[in-house]
Amino acid sequence: MAVFLSGCGGSESNASKEKKTKSGNGEEVTLKFTYWGSGDEKKAIEESVNNFMEKYPNITVNLMHIPQPDFITKLNAMIAADETPDISYSEPWKLKFGEDGLIYNFFDLMDEMGLKKEDYLSTCWWNWEPDKSAGPVQANVTTNLMYNVDCFKDADVDIPPTKVENAWSWDEFVDKAQELTLDTNDRNAKDPKFDEKNIKQYGVMFGTDWNAYMPFIYSAGGGYLNEQMDGLGLNDPESAQVLQNFADLINKYHVSPTAVQKNAMPDAATALASKQAAMYIDGSWNHLDLKNSGCNWGVGVLPIDQNYTTFFDGGSLVIFKSTKHLKETEMLYKWLTNPESSKKTTELYQTLWMPVQSEYYTDEKKLDMWASEDLPARPKGFQDAVVKSTYENAVIATEMDVKNFTEINTQVKSALEQVWSGKKTAEQAMTEVKAKTDPLIDGTYSGERS
Repeated sequence: MAVFLSGCGGSESNASKEKKTKSGNGEEVTLKFTYWGSGDEKKAIEESVNNFMEKYPNITVNLMHIPQPDFITKLNAMIAADETPDISYSEPWKLKFGEDGLIYNFFDLMDEMGLKKEDYLSTCWWNWEPDKSAGPVQANVTTNLMYNVDCFKDADVDIPPTKVENAWSWDEFVDKAQELTLDTNDRNAKDPKFDEKNIKQYGVMFGTDWNAYMPFIYSAGGGYLNEQMDGLGLNDPESAQVLQNFADLINKYHVSPTAVQKNAMPDAATALASKQAAMYIDGSWNHLDLKNSGCNWGVGVLPIDQNYTTFFDGGSLVIFKSTKHLKETEMLYKWLTNPESSKKTTELYQTLWMPVQSEYYTDEKKLDMWASEDLPARPKGFQDAVVKSTYENAVIATEMDVKNFTEINTQVKSALEQVWSGKKTAEQAMTEVKAKTDPLIDGTYSGERS
């Protein structure tokens, strides 16, 4: 049996308790894999890795689950203690790891893994130089509009459209959110007697990080950076208006909870299932939890009726140069990123993830394998509202392209708290934060505005 490592605040487990035997000429090896995810994602990863070890019984994988907010702190501690994992989930900081020589240039590994760059979506690469990459997105996610079908039926409101050409305008979206917001006396937010201090069902909730608002900013002609790419662009008129629109959902229309109220509310799936929210704008990673919630849920295109622009996003699996078992680590990498490597891995792509290989979007049979609307986590309209709308309108995700994104976005998130609370306008807050962000800005990896 493998020796379990403790410390670093993570939860580490051996995904298989069966006795290991050698497979062929393979030596007995132990890999360490660090990752994050909800309880349902954790279970799914454990099951997929367990399948991997059943197929390759000479390989033991020690899983270390670390909560996402603590991940980079714990990972840095592991690296400092010479306990670096072989393979890991990652965020934008991986590009600095690449520049510092901690992880492999994925392009150098592709031939021996039998992979080709042209087989992947063009927007999915985490490159720190044109010929140096942390790898493609492990599995895609995207920003989407999720909703509780029964909330719409109860309010006699038409459900969100699933096709880009029929997308609501922002004003139409706000109108629907008002009709779906109910106080404790069942009066909606359009009613003159609506009690904004006693709301039992909000029309919409939304993630407050970049992935929620950037599709709207790109579609409006704005950017995270300014046109010269030498300063923050979120205070530009187009960008600031989008941020203000989101803040107005909270403070002007009272169709979305305040930050304080939201902190006391459950995650997206539970909020929708319990009818605390009728709609939710956030990532498609919520679909697995929604499937398991018992909620009668659906998906629609984002309320963007002009220049619909969005992105695929997701962390990549990075392979550390310190690994003593590169071949076996590559085998685990391919297992987790191949939608058809095992039944359990396929289930991940039918519930939680979306593929990054182009053929799973262009080959009808392969598309149906993971995106058929007969699957429990793929509600009616999924292929139009989530898959097609993103595939046909995708740009490179903000976090994948903006240099020093993690450091910049930390400052942006802090400044936006004043916007969500209504203490400052979006233009004020984003102009003021430039004093902190602009010294960090060094353009984009692609050379194009993001």
